[in-house]
Amino acid sequence: MIWLVLGLCAASAVAILLWPLLRVREAAPDRALYDVALYRAQLAEIERDRARGALDEKGHAAALLEVQRRLLAASAGADDAAAPRAEGQGVAGRWVLLLAGLLVPVLALAIYLPAGSPDLPAMPLAERRAAEQRAEAEAETLLAALRARLAQLPPDSAQALEGWLLLGAAERRRERFAAAAEAFGRAHAIRPDPDIGTDWAEMLIADADGRVPEQARALLRAAQAARASGPGSERARFYLGLAAMQAGDPAAALGFWRPLLQEAPAEAPWLALLRQRIAEAEAALAGAGGAGAARPAAPASGPSPEQMAAAAAMPAEQRAAMIGMMVEGLAARLRETPDDVEGWQRLARARLVLREGRAAREAAMRARALRPAEIEPYALEAEALAQIAAGSAPPSELLGLMRAALALPGAEDDRRLLWYGALAEAEHGDRARARTLFTTLLARTDADSPLHAEARRRLEALAP
Repeated sequence: MIWLVLGLCAASAVAILLWPLLRVREAAPDRALYDVALYRAQLAEIERDRARGALDEKGHAAALLEVQRRLLAASAGADDAAAPRAEGQGVAGRWVLLLAGLLVPVLALAIYLPAGSPDLPAMPLAERRAAEQRAEAEAETLLAALRARLAQLPPDSAQALEGWLLLGAAERRRERFAAAAEAFGRAHAIRPDPDIGTDWAEMLIADADGRVPEQARALLRAAQAARASGPGSERARFYLGLAAMQAGDPAAALGFWRPLLQEAPAEAPWLALLRQRIAEAEAALAGAGGAGAARPAAPASGPSPEQMAAAAAMPAEQRAAMIGMMVEGLAARLRETPDDVEGWQRLARARLVLREGRAAREAAMRARALRPAEIEPYALEAEALAQIAAGSAPPSELLGLMRAALALPGAEDDRRLLWYGALAEAEHGDRARARTLFTTLLARTDADSPLHAEARRRLEALAP
């Protein structure tokens, strides 16, 4: 029955399209034939005017001559038009279109039948959503059963290890990173394997929105130590480089990433991301004068990483000119789109690379005005103020800025805010508060990083 309905629908559609072609229409008379008839009528009118005395001999001769001239010209183009048209003219073209119209549904049917599924039942949106909800409920039931089974198994058994690994993988696929981290952590407690430790660290990083927490760094360092630089260490080395970048040490990040790039197979799917990270680290290192200073700031990324990497290979004057040109282009675009928060933040970072502290602060303030509840604009403005101070005491504006920033949710997890907040409190505010901030910063930094050493030195100098 369904094929009959589909056939009728196809036939109706083809008939509607081809009906104009099947109609036999008489050809419209040629324009020259109308002109000949008109001029002949004018000749008769001229003769009647002469008979009534409306035209004298001279006027009659002139009018007759002009109309006869036009009649001769029109008659030359009307000879073929006056003859009957060939009956078959245009028929071949109509048949070609007719055959094409009939072949379309036939070809569609021939293509569909081998690969199509005409008997597949329909599934409306409501049914699909219901099926997805059932699948979700079934998955939750299975995971609950797995957790119940794990609670009954001996904690250190091989079955418990397999169960925790299975649970961690399932939670990772569902993007429930905190639950996945807990499962991999339980598995790692049973068997401290480097791969399990890296999985655990990866979930901790994902749960922290890309930041590398201290616990994850310890796991990654242990995984790298176990595998050195051989196969299986790639993830650990990548994330250790990311941790170094987040700590403001691009030189250390390149120490992880450059060898990894040389050893990576050409078909590795993560090569593009690794190259982008290397370009960002090289640009940040070039912006810091090549010294790799451990300042607690995010890597500058005003222009694209590829452009910054190209600039890093240039002499200092050419590099400054190239980056300056790209930054001015970004600034010009932001004048047309002043609500682009990410654009203002990129501009602030690029100005910091160029050591243009005041312009960087202005861009950061524009971003902060658009999103006053976000941490990043505060951190960029703090770095700009520190750059303006150029090694002298932090300016008084930094104190109020950092107090407002550190009141935001999650701010005390940002090393830059802790660093600048502690500096400002020590210089202009509460030394006890400064000690608290330095202590918190030490707890959130790698013990062998330059930032950790500097924060400890300043904390000891504040001892009562």
